[in-house]
Amino acid sequence: MLVLSVGLDRSWWSIPVIERKNIMSKVDEVEKKFSNAFVSLKRFASITQGSQLLYWVSSTDTSKIVDFRDAILSSFEGHAYEHVSLFSVFKPSPYVKSAGDVEKALKLPPLRYFIAYPMKKSVEWYLLPFDEREKIMREHIEIARTHPKNDGIRSYTTYSFGVADYEFVVIYEAPSLTNWIEVVEKLREAKARKWVTKEEPILVGELKGLEHLLY
Repeated sequence: MLVLSVGLDRSWWSIPVIERKNIMSKVDEVEKKFSNAFVSLKRFASITQGSQLLYWVSSTDTSKIVDFRDAILSSFEGHAYEHVSLFSVFKPSPYVKSAGDVEKALKLPPLRYFIAYPMKKSVEWYLLPFDEREKIMREHIEIARTHPKNDGIRSYTTYSFGVADYEFVVIYEAPSLTNWIEVVEKLREAKARKWVTKEEPILVGELKGLEHLLY
């Protein structure tokens, strides 16, 4: 799985609109070409971190992910750059007995908002007995699951041990950012928070077309 944050440099905004439309048609072609090769491919307008686009792609083949990244950047004809990328792997959580069919969930239509949340925990966390960690994480999960504002929020925990500077990337899709913020605020009270050492950069996107790149 890759979350790719794409930035556009200043030159993009100074070229004629007709040229930008032509370039965007090439971007669209790349997306269509790869959409059938991936488990899922979703694009959002980036809200945070100073970039313009967020791509969330899921595949069992890392070569296809690399090819997609390079093809997207190339399609912008020198006006785009890789701002941030988050790479991780889907696998079952040791704290959740049944997480359902991930591939089926990934193929659902995207919700309005997308959040990519990288995380890292302290060494002390992993030295705790598993039973204790499981109890702590079950409390965390229950707080999120039962929160009254958790209406339709989807979450996916992915793993990056040994392949990134973070250990997890938790992906969220949410119909409302306001409700999402309230759920996250409540989760700050969970005991599991004690062992979190890093959670940045958080990437936030909104489901939009490419029209905002024509202003």
